[in-house]
Amino acid sequence: MKRLTTLPVLALTLALGLGAQEAPNIRSPDINSETPDGALITQAAMSEDVAEKIPALEQMLAEHPDSQYKGYALLQLQQAYLQQQNHAKVIEVGKQLLEIVPEDLEVLHNVNQAMVQQQQWEELYPQLVATRPIAKKVAATPKPADEDEVAQWQGKVDYASGVTDWLEWATNTAMTQQTDPKAQIEWMDRLKENYPDSENAKNLEMKYLLAYQQLGDQENMLLWMKKAVDAGVQDPQLLYSLAEDAYGKEDRAQARAYAEQMLPIVEADPPPANLTPEDLAKWQAYAHFVIGRTYVAENTKNAYRTGRTHLLKSVDALKAEGGPRYHLLAYFLGVCYVQLDIQGDNIEKAAYWMKEAARTDGPFKGQAAEALKKIGAA
Repeated sequence: MKRLTTLPVLALTLALGLGAQEAPNIRSPDINSETPDGALITQAAMSEDVAEKIPALEQMLAEHPDSQYKGYALLQLQQAYLQQQNHAKVIEVGKQLLEIVPEDLEVLHNVNQAMVQQQQWEELYPQLVATRPIAKKVAATPKPADEDEVAQWQGKVDYASGVTDWLEWATNTAMTQQTDPKAQIEWMDRLKENYPDSENAKNLEMKYLLAYQQLGDQENMLLWMKKAVDAGVQDPQLLYSLAEDAYGKEDRAQARAYAEQMLPIVEADPPPANLTPEDLAKWQAYAHFVIGRTYVAENTKNAYRTGRTHLLKSVDALKAEGGPRYHLLAYFLGVCYVQLDIQGDNIEKAAYWMKEAARTDGPFKGQAAEALKKIGAA
């Protein structure tokens, strides 16, 4: 029997025998070149051009599907396809190999890398999950006592550690490549679940928020708005949305707290670079608009005075804007002036704002009209 030298593949990883198993031997079997299947493997080994190796290996596998060299031939074939960057074939052959050596780290890693290239994201994830414990196990292999084995051991450990790092990179890459918001959320969840302490798993609040916004999921969108703000995101638009949501739920204290957080942002010197002067004026007005309404809801003289002060600071921006916010502003200012009327001092202003509220569309249009009649009668 003639023994054929192992085909030249990724020399380091082959020599290491990554994820090595007792049997079958897919890396260095004794090959009898005088048998039909052994002869085809010998033919492949003799070919210097990778394109010439492939037909011989494929022929061997087709004609001798039960050959004892099947695993060896598949590994050579996978390595040949790797050199050609034929990712689909790397995956196809790799899957056949994994039926023989399901825990072979090199084979798994080759398949995983090819799936990333092919963007086969959903098929990739279970592969990543299956690979991780195998890579960690190899990376934790104890150092051998025999000095002659240390170099081989070190190569295995370094390779496995590299694969472990790559698995996190692949998970993050898959997440960033998703265009479907539901898929992006799933990959972010996977990243946080598998690598909770990773830098890649941090500061994802805005990504979650935007994904849920695309899905039209208001509940989760608000949840991630809160998480973003709690994580230190200083965005007046988020704070305003949270303030209005809290106000609508009659949590006036929380609404005021969110609105008050807006003011240091829009009044900072220098102002935030991402906000135009128009943006700053708008968000400042919106903050005072919310704060003023929360005070009016307290229904005391002092609260009406404080509320009116805040509401008046939002007049210019909201009047120019018009619409439902201006309607609410007008009505709440009308209430303040009515409630704070002293011997008729505020009748004129109360009438003006109630008239504004009555002529604009909004929930208090009818009440404003009634109030206007009473003011006129008085």
